[in-house]
Amino acid sequence: MQLISRLATTLKRDARRAWRAGAGFIAISRWTSAVVGIARRILLARILGAESIGHIAVINAVMSVVRLPAGAGTFPVVTKLVAENPGDLPAQRRVIGTSVRINAVTSLLAVGVLWGILTFFNVIRDPVAKRFLYIFAIFVPVIIFSGLLRCGVMGQRRMKTVGKLDMTATMVGFVIVVALATFWLLRGWFIGSLVSFVLELALFTWFIRPILSWKWDRDVALRIAKIGGLSFLSQLLSVLVLQVDTLTVSGMLEDPALTGIYNTAALAVAQLSLLPGAVLVVTFPFVAENRNNMPLLRERYRELRKKLLFMTAALAAVAWVLCPWFFPIFGAEFSASTAPFRVLVLGMIARSLYVLDNTYLEALGRTDVLFVVVTLSTALIIGLNVIMIPRYGLMGAAWATTISMFVGLLMREIVVQYFIFHKKAIR
Repeated sequence: MQLISRLATTLKRDARRAWRAGAGFIAISRWTSAVVGIARRILLARILGAESIGHIAVINAVMSVVRLPAGAGTFPVVTKLVAENPGDLPAQRRVIGTSVRINAVTSLLAVGVLWGILTFFNVIRDPVAKRFLYIFAIFVPVIIFSGLLRCGVMGQRRMKTVGKLDMTATMVGFVIVVALATFWLLRGWFIGSLVSFVLELALFTWFIRPILSWKWDRDVALRIAKIGGLSFLSQLLSVLVLQVDTLTVSGMLEDPALTGIYNTAALAVAQLSLLPGAVLVVTFPFVAENRNNMPLLRERYRELRKKLLFMTAALAAVAWVLCPWFFPIFGAEFSASTAPFRVLVLGMIARSLYVLDNTYLEALGRTDVLFVVVTLSTALIIGLNVIMIPRYGLMGAAWATTISMFVGLLMREIVVQYFIFHKKAIR
């Protein structure tokens, strides 16, 4: 009884502390977004079928990769620099203004590069997805500015505002996308997605307006270049790690239906990861603000690692048992998503833990070390996918991803312990 009482007391204390910090509200908003996202995928799967879901999966995977060079690594740096200047509105305006100028250039460059790749290289084997990507590319700047302004709000520790805006954008987007897809099928999904991008930008523009600026600051630009350059490369490779399985399945198997089945399993795993991810959203500005208090950061790191392990292991266990009854809701053909999901959900445990390591490395300026780790992880996952997919199909992609997640976790644990807690080599 004493053990149960202590556990209940600890859970209540953690819940109160998390809510005060904003993690509780972010967790609710992310969980709501996850539920809405799954509901949208279920309805779209039933309306459009596995083949169209495969086209959507390729489009989303490509756009996830393109966002990174378009953002040029500025997002975590914006959160870091705004968090380092609490209450100093002029300093925050300089951060936002400089970042907006940088991203105006990088996002337009990303649009040109994507058009060039689509026109001159046969990288995307899905002709339907390729047609839509030409127009999606035009909206890359809208997506980037949305993300940039969101990071500005997060840097101000306005987590409840971020949560409310995320939930609003998700729910309104759900209604628009599903309604248009019902009438115009894949074209309706496409139009609804573009409308959602514009709506999200409008929401964050309104709430960031006190520090919205176009002002250029050379010192801020140099810090963004110094920290954000390697951060951009690390994030680009990290997103590639998460999307390479879907893109490789599409390119090597050349079956949109199989791509849709696999990506539905991957999407379900990604939605489960949102709950532990909410804790880490709040952790980034906390680490940046307390960069000179290493004992506190070490204590928080150990605490979060244990709790994230418990949380994700519990989620994975429940999902592993229930998934055979879950995927048929999408349609009978999606029952085949069960087997790859059960493998991918194991990798979710490693992913949640290594995102904690990423948070510490980025918030403390060690994007150089993170870049090396992510480069090795990317090479591993690409190699494993190329080797395993032709032989084992969807299960080969699932095992390649999961193995890479655990190897990536091991490498990150080593560098965090050595560079951050042993050498205290922060920037």
